[in-house]
Amino acid sequence: MKRKEAKAYLFLIPSLCFAILFSFIPLIKSFIGSFLRISQSGKVLGFAGLQNYITLFSNDAFISSIWNTLRFTIFFLPLNTFLTLLAASLTRRERKGSSVFEFIFLSPLAFSLSALALVFKELFRGRVSVINKLTGLSFQWLEEPVTAMAALVIFGVFLDFAIDYILLVAAFRSTDRSIIEAAEIDGASGLKLFFFIELPAIKNIFMVTIFMALKDAVLISAPVMVLTEGGPFRSTETIMYYYYLEAFRSGNRGTETTVAVIMVLFSVIIMSLLSRRRRNV
Repeated sequence: MKRKEAKAYLFLIPSLCFAILFSFIPLIKSFIGSFLRISQSGKVLGFAGLQNYITLFSNDAFISSIWNTLRFTIFFLPLNTFLTLLAASLTRRERKGSSVFEFIFLSPLAFSLSALALVFKELFRGRVSVINKLTGLSFQWLEEPVTAMAALVIFGVFLDFAIDYILLVAAFRSTDRSIIEAAEIDGASGLKLFFFIELPAIKNIFMVTIFMALKDAVLISAPVMVLTEGGPFRSTETIMYYYYLEAFRSGNRGTETTVAVIMVLFSVIIMSLLSRRRRNV
């Protein structure tokens, strides 16, 4: 048994090496760099202490990006969870014609993020946009703060939908049928069967989809970059888009490393709380 375990650990060594090389070492360098004064060329100019953190949290743009990320998460996470669970529950059993709905729900995977973002940008562009014509509304979706955030949330749900749907449908269909049949014999049916038997049976995968959606909400940047560019008036500028502006456009190395460290700490805290919650479920 020990020899088999040793072989298993040997297979893990390449992955561990890549993780150390491309994750842990850069993280340690970023953590150290957040306490230093660094030029745009990467030269260390001296010790900064907590000045980088003080400067960052004194920046109105960074504080605004935190609130924007929080707002996006508050709207995106429940909506994405509800819609993917609804779609998966309606197609959880293979029936005649269910493949048509599966094709529709999985279709976002066939397109690249950039292509989808450009399509969505055209759908929501201007007062005579396609969305306005279909819904009878007259919003300037990408020109107003509230509607721009709404468009970003809709786009985020569209991007995450297919992956979460696959996981949930696979979990539903791999549930032990004997448990469901036993519940049906005992008189469980409809909503009772779903909420008290089938949903608890897939709770681990369900929590995984929530973790993934939360990660995507906190780290969202590419959709913002293409769809709204942080506008209007920085109303959709998220933390990671702020990081992109500071790191790749402004070349502010001190802010870059400090934001990276803050995001890692924030992600670790959130995921730890959710993991603890999952174990208690």
